[in-house]
Amino acid sequence: MTTRTALQGRQLGQQLDSLRRGNAAAVLSEIRARGAVSRSEIASSVGLSAAAITKIIIELERAEYIAEAPQTEPASAQARGRGRPRRPITLNPHRHRFVGVHVGLQRVTVGLVDLAGQVVALRSRKHGSAAPRTVLSTATRLVREMVEQSGVRREDVVGYGACTGGWVPPESGAVRTFEGLGWHDVAFSEGLRVDGLPVPRVESTVRALALAEARLAADAGARNVLYVFVGNVIGCAHVVHGDIARGQHDAAGLIDHVSSGSRSAVPCTCGRRDCLWAVASDAALTLEAQQRGLLPGGTTIDDLVKISEGRTVRRMLELRAARVGTTVAALIDVHDPDLAIIGGGEVVSSTERFEQVVSAARERVVGGREPTPIQPAVLVGPSGLVQGAATPVLDAFYADPLARP
Repeated sequence: MTTRTALQGRQLGQQLDSLRRGNAAAVLSEIRARGAVSRSEIASSVGLSAAAITKIIIELERAEYIAEAPQTEPASAQARGRGRPRRPITLNPHRHRFVGVHVGLQRVTVGLVDLAGQVVALRSRKHGSAAPRTVLSTATRLVREMVEQSGVRREDVVGYGACTGGWVPPESGAVRTFEGLGWHDVAFSEGLRVDGLPVPRVESTVRALALAEARLAADAGARNVLYVFVGNVIGCAHVVHGDIARGQHDAAGLIDHVSSGSRSAVPCTCGRRDCLWAVASDAALTLEAQQRGLLPGGTTIDDLVKISEGRTVRRMLELRAARVGTTVAALIDVHDPDLAIIGGGEVVSSTERFEQVVSAARERVVGGREPTPIQPAVLVGPSGLVQGAATPVLDAFYADPLARP
């Protein structure tokens, strides 16, 4: 065999392997999207022959990514038919896992997520210090404990995702800035490594949650999604057909320091008093309440909500909702999405407050345009944070499920 023939043979082999892996990704993604689905439905959706589907399903079953759905028809009824009917195919939730880690201002939350994106284990612990080494050490200890106590073999952890606030370019593996913790150029991925587990893929919390919410919204037909997060950080993300608009410096959506047009009682972390963070974040509202003697030091937005029956606190929360609504309206004007989703804490968990946000946004609609639907986030609380952290690695897995050695 000549050198040229050998090279052509290798290229053909690579092409066939790429085609095989691409077809497997299409099949597994179809099962992910639809749940229990028949072989014929898969073949119709992905445009492959029945023989090709059978071959791919055998390979995915061997890897324990999929399994036949549990039997629902009584065995006696099956016996009257000819042979054993084929049951629908579904994801196998029992073996493979993804680690999700969220680092917040006060606590670290870690969890295990199955192939369907459901949280199957959850741990949370206060880190007690903003020092990167302390926080990341707390996180890695929690991950080790959770994996060991859940009985998951480390080789069955398919992906490891982590998120935190601020500017977090995924390719760098670092947190460039997270003002809430005072972090600058922290080796986030490296600091979260655990022996025997995949290398952590990092992302900002807002973007991770946006990807997760956009995937859920896509199932309902939305392809152009605006996500706005209101918590201890303020941020947004624009997701189009599953991809986030990242910007030249991978910093799109960092809107903490956008001018709100209002003056805050407390300064922003940058020193100015008109920043969106200073007038609308949980952290700023809590600081203002402490300065006004409404709360003692060391309290959080949850403590503020508990005393929201008082006129002063109620007015603070209502004013925040109006400012968030105005911001959402401006972002809708810029991005023109199919759907706007608002995530975070109190502005979502309180029906009254969420309605105030929507009302303020609606007041800004001009020109006779049909109002963009605005809905609260589905993924909230500790489980939602873990699902968000795991979403980028889940998506990477489904893009090439046969890439694992």
